[in-house]
Amino acid sequence: MMAQSMDFNGQTAIITGAARGIGYATAQRLSSSGATIAILDRDGTAAETAASSLTASGGRAFAWTVDVTDEHEVGLCVEEITGKLGTPQILVNNAGIYPHVPFEQLDFKTWRHIVGVNLDGTFLCCRAVYPLMKAAGYGRIINFASAVVLIGLQNVSAYAAAKAGVLGFSRVLATEAGPHGVTVNVVSPGLVASEGVMTALESLFEHTIPTQAVKRRGEPDDIAHCIAYLASREASFITGQMVNVDGGARYN
Repeated sequence: MMAQSMDFNGQTAIITGAARGIGYATAQRLSSSGATIAILDRDGTAAETAASSLTASGGRAFAWTVDVTDEHEVGLCVEEITGKLGTPQILVNNAGIYPHVPFEQLDFKTWRHIVGVNLDGTFLCCRAVYPLMKAAGYGRIINFASAVVLIGLQNVSAYAAAKAGVLGFSRVLATEAGPHGVTVNVVSPGLVASEGVMTALESLFEHTIPTQAVKRRGEPDDIAHCIAYLASREASFITGQMVNVDGGARYN
């Protein structure tokens, strides 16, 4: 039987770090298929602008200013979203930071900050949203790893450690969540032409593209389309997986 096209009408999606880049592309993709979007970002002004843009395009979106490393803020935010928009069906933990710091220059405070945003933030958002999904008997959680876990790229030891932690955490949560109708998957992007990358790391493309089967830059939409599938009802038999969206890169 042919599957129906993805339809998110009547669903609420929480997307962290959604004011720009991959997060915003994901918000656009889900919004275009009918989802109500809760944009969470530490930059409240940018979040409001993103929500307004989606609304102007015919979608329904709302913005919350939140630090994903703050347990109280995350809990309060999810409570407000639930009260305003109902139980969320989709959680996309996109918020992340990736400063490049040589290991010998990496102090513990910086390590904790990088791990805090990328790993602790994922845990806190899952911890706040998962019980709601479990009670409803349905949910889609998509977390983020990174190609650096496989590459061993220099100067990102804290980031790589955090993303490896996200993968392990997600696989365990998928095992616990599966019997309750909740799937948990991980998207692992290659180098993508997001605002952050284009500002600070654009030169990496000249080294990365030759290793790929698809000889072009990755775009935020490439990741967003994968997330949309994993967030859909059609993906009900996929959980505990890491999907590499990297143009078929070969990591040697």
